[in-house]
Order: sequence, then C-alpha cells, then structure tokens
Amino acid sequence: MKKKKAPRIVQLRDKLNDYGIFASEQFAKMGFLRVKVTAYISNDVPGFVRCEFTDIDGGLHIIEEKVPVLSDQEWDENTSYPFWILVPGQILDSRVEISITKTGKEIKRKIVKISLEKPWGIYDTNDGAIFEIFDEDIVW
Repeated sequence: MKKKKAPRIVQLRDKLNDYGIFASEQFAKMGFLRVKVTAYISNDVPGFVRCEFTDIDGGLHIIEEKVPVLSDQEWDENTSYPFWILVPGQILDSRVEISITKTGKEIKRKIVKISLEKPWGIYDTNDGAIFEIFDEDIVW
C-alpha cells in the first residue's frame, strides 16, 4: 500500500523549491526611491557619487555610494550631472495624511515609509536608512 504525502508538506516543498514564489514573496514589499545624482565625488576604485532626496518634512538627505551599487553604467567626472536614478528599498508602511490649506481646501497626500537597508545596505550621511517620503517619489 502506497502512502500519500500530506498536502501541506507537498505545498511547502513546492514553495521552497520554486524560485518564482520565493522571489515574489521577497520582493512584494519592494519599492524604488527616486534620488538625484548630483556629483561624482571620488575616483577611488570603483568611484563614488553623491545623491540627494528630500523627506516629507523637507529635510535633505545625502547618500554617498559606490557607482556599481547604484548602476551598471560607467559614471565618472566627465558624466553630465545631475540626473535621476531609482534606489530599491523595502516598503515598511504607508498612510494618508490630510491637511487643510488657508483657503479651506482639503489635501490628501500618501506618505510611504521606506528602508534602504534592504536589499543593498544604503545609508545616508547621518547613518539613516528609514525615511518617510511622499508617494510621488516612490516607484512601485
């Protein structure tokens, strides 16, 4: 008599062996933060660039990172700056903030909390990795 495997065990096995399922679960909460590359700052191998973005309070955040971490393109001091790139991060939370203008008009803005620590371990110059950003600066 042949024993049947429990359906749950079969499902778990298939889930663990299927990279598509694994990848979709890992990247389900991923988003891309839009940052402006403003300058090439160092010729140290492999080369470093400065990137900037602002949070919901208008605070400027500066990222100084290696070129190969941010792109597969070759950037150097002769590249034309500034330009925009997308940096991947993990979406931690999102909410809608409602504010009222002086004229009494109600404005709704979506705010997204993103962590740049995963997948590439990117931090700003103040060692911050979690930021609250307006939705228009995130690409889903």
